[in-house]
Amino acid sequence: MSPTETVIAIAIEMLCGAAGALAVRWWWPSVELTKIAAVLAGMAGGFALTFVAAQIPGIGHLVGHAENAADSVMRGLGGLTPAVLIGVGVSGLLGGVVLMTVLGLSRARVKG
Repeated sequence: MSPTETVIAIAIEMLCGAAGALAVRWWWPSVELTKIAAVLAGMAGGFALTFVAAQIPGIGHLVGHAENAADSVMRGLGGLTPAVLIGVGVSGLLGGVVLMTVLGLSRARVKG
């Protein structure tokens, strides 16, 4: 990927991670994190899960490794494919949700 495409992919995964974290905060108000803390946690979770997903052989193609002919052609021309954009968005969303859930559970455990 070119540097511009990489920045676009990182921005999508972080925005989706923030959206996932805000959704968890809305559905689970006892997490008691401020909006900015939830957004930052979601961005970190979205980035982290997408990075981890790219390292797994069976899942890596969904966040940037081309396996089928259409993706190969588009990547050869230097474009972000819809499969990559959707994969990055979904993994970012799930990363934000997972990190917020872990934070919420750990805060609940500390509180007693």
